[in-house]
Amino acid sequence: MRLFVPLSLVLPSLVLASPALKAPSRIDAVTVFRNGARVTRAAKVELPAGAFRVLLEGLPDQLDDDSLRVEGKGTAKARVFGVTVERITAEETAVAEARAAEEKLEKLQDEDRALDDRVKAAQARLELVRSLRSTYSEERAKNLAVRGVPAKEWADLAAFVASEVEEGTVVVRRAEIARRELARRVTQARADLEKVQAKRGRTTKTVAIEVEAEKAGAFDVAVSYAVGAAGWQPVWDARLAPDAGTMELAFYGSIWQRTGEDWSEVALSASTAQPARGLYVPKLDPRYLVRVEPPRPPPQRSRSSMPMAAAPAPSMRRAEEAEEPEDAYVAQKQQLEVVTATVEEGLLSASFRTPRRESVDGSGQARKVPLARFPLKAQIVRTAAPRVEAAAFLTAKAVNETGIPLLPGTAGVYVGDEFAGRTAIPATPPGGELELAFGADERVEIDRKVLERRHETAGIVSKDDVYRYRVRISVKNRYQAPVSVKLLDLVPVSRDEKIEVKILEGTTAATRDDPERPGVRVYELALAAREEKVVELRYDVRFPRGFPIAGLE
Repeated sequence: MRLFVPLSLVLPSLVLASPALKAPSRIDAVTVFRNGARVTRAAKVELPAGAFRVLLEGLPDQLDDDSLRVEGKGTAKARVFGVTVERITAEETAVAEARAAEEKLEKLQDEDRALDDRVKAAQARLELVRSLRSTYSEERAKNLAVRGVPAKEWADLAAFVASEVEEGTVVVRRAEIARRELARRVTQARADLEKVQAKRGRTTKTVAIEVEAEKAGAFDVAVSYAVGAAGWQPVWDARLAPDAGTMELAFYGSIWQRTGEDWSEVALSASTAQPARGLYVPKLDPRYLVRVEPPRPPPQRSRSSMPMAAAPAPSMRRAEEAEEPEDAYVAQKQQLEVVTATVEEGLLSASFRTPRRESVDGSGQARKVPLARFPLKAQIVRTAAPRVEAAAFLTAKAVNETGIPLLPGTAGVYVGDEFAGRTAIPATPPGGELELAFGADERVEIDRKVLERRHETAGIVSKDDVYRYRVRISVKNRYQAPVSVKLLDLVPVSRDEKIEVKILEGTTAATRDDPERPGVRVYELALAAREEKVVELRYDVRFPRGFPIAGLE
């Protein structure tokens, strides 16, 4: 028999008349969303014949009452009439637990004081023995001329002192060892006491299920509810294999929760669904075009009363500055063989079920669990912009052929087994392109030199300033295999008709221009093993003499 009921009102007569049965429960399964989670508790109860209230105690206070759902099955033929949620303050239980914790701490502190007394007594005895030895030696030394000291007497004195010192030292050493171990137990007892004292104001909830059984039998109950203080974040590892031309994405979930109860050995799933986002259908309101009355002109005034017009302010020119990204992240390298989760794809979301039961601490400490691995074919290119930095950066471009969207998150980047840094993975839909950088490649050398920067004056009637540039970029492949390099450089772009930019003969033809960045020229170079190629840029910038400009190199 299987029952399913939502939270509903309970018949008053049944509530008052039904005796209560406490059913110990445990968290069996949790589905974590990006914001929030759904927790499923399992309990087993032996139902006698008749009407009873089955109580599940100790549930978190923050559970959403309206989200409560109950399922049940068992050998007993039973009917569920409803479910109620009661708030319980754990003041009395916490006080009793605190008293027991305080007594435990006091007992340990008494043991520590007894050990401290033992150490002090042993040290006092050692001081007495050393004092007697010193006094005896002085007295005998003064009376040597009157009466000599037999050798046996000196030997007995030395043996007595050595025995007493050794015994006292052993007592002190053992007591100090015992105190160190006791200090750990005292620290733990204090932590336990603080934890219990924190429960004094804690409020929990008890779920009461109204059940009526026609005959006695076992009954399994599953109660699920939503909590808000939980969630997970996507975490990635991107590992590039340049020789194989592949990029593997390892997908992890950083799961956290602060519900006040630990999730211990639960069937854990991470879902991409977002229940907190809300359900709605967007609508558009009509937009009406209306006539607007033109503003009335100001009243005419005589010329003598009109103020003098201000001279127009000179136009200001701004030099555009490129922003350099900062890639200065260092993270701990991981070399672990991990298993992956089972993926369940729905119409609007995907759920990743971990391969084994997991535990997540209720204090908010995140737990990283493996979810999936996606091997992708990658197009590997070295990209260089030597005007910014004389280095070739290893990049890989891949198509998302996983069938599911790649969620945005932080990724640890590896080239083979070598950690290269951290980067961000953007949201990538199925079929979309993903391009990641894997750091500078030292075996592709880039050298950019400005060979000529000459200033001339041209013109007969009107004089112009002319700046002539000649730039040479050399690219060397130090590999024993061919590589592809995408080289980026630029010529300035005029935004004023008085400024003329002219590309001169001898300039290396670009493979293409960047449509999103005017003036940026793209050179796609295929270098054989140990090959070097040279790219040249030659151009003139001409403008009227005395005309101020910004942006020259």
